[in-house]
Amino acid sequence: MSDVYLSDNAGNRASPGAVCCDPVLASGQTMTDAAIGGDHTVTVVGGARYAFTAGLTGGFIFGIAAVTTAANIVWACGLNDTIVMKIPASYTTLHYASLVNGGTGYLRKLN
Repeated sequence: MSDVYLSDNAGNRASPGAVCCDPVLASGQTMTDAAIGGDHTVTVVGGARYAFTAGLTGGFIFGIAAVTTAANIVWACGLNDTIVMKIPASYTTLHYASLVNGGTGYLRKLN
């Protein structure tokens, strides 16, 4: 029998499920998008890992440059799901957009 490990997008071991993450106290941010097609930003720490949970109102796409073209989309989170992202070391801005009008999600920095 072999062990199975989950990894983030940088190949680092992740929690045994994104919902079992270890968040930094008071690091949560609510992310909303009133209308499809927006390119919103939130400040993040380069090199840090974050967990994002999409609410029941829609999925989200994320990028480190923009989310206005498919080539810039790095991560996606489906409806009512949680993902873990590792921000590249030299970036402090995370771009995001919801796939539906009125999308809401929650971002937490991880230990």
